[in-house]
Amino acid sequence: MDASDAGIIVRAARLAVRAHGAQTRKVTGRAYVEHPARVAARVLLRRDADEAMVAAALLHDVVEDTAITLDEIRAEFGDAVADLVRDLTNVYKAGAHVGLNRAERKRLESARLAGVSRSAKIIKMLDRIDNLREAPGQDAGFLRVYAAESRDLVAAVGDADAALREELLVEVARLETALAAAGGRA
Repeated sequence: MDASDAGIIVRAARLAVRAHGAQTRKVTGRAYVEHPARVAARVLLRRDADEAMVAAALLHDVVEDTAITLDEIRAEFGDAVADLVRDLTNVYKAGAHVGLNRAERKRLESARLAGVSRSAKIIKMLDRIDNLREAPGQDAGFLRVYAAESRDLVAAVGDADAALREELLVEVARLETALAAAGGRA
């Protein structure tokens, strides 16, 4: 990546700030946009990163959690960014597939993620690592489910990068250890 790439990254950061607006993270109460910014910062530090990956990391929750559409992302940022954002958007989120329980939606989402690009898998692992680091403080029942879902996610996307796969597994194990130490209470 070179200095000319900053334009698309800055535009993506601005859209993420605008789109996520006043949204906050459940556990920390901090501005939601800090999460995609952390994920993008991790992407930016990778030797294999390009501007599309960084921009997509900044925008990875925009289509899923705001009124911004994939068509708007495509028009503003082009196919490379839009395709990554599409791959990172959970198409099985609650409400979108009425009648499916969470376990079934997550199973379908993991199967879908197994077929996305290597770049999308890398961003997805960094996203989950960041989410796991913020997880403590949530309901223990949810955390047990989330840890199991995270292990399924590793199986789906872990082939993209061995070091990230191991880092993600460490974070899952850390959460599981904390739950066990707390007697199942988070």
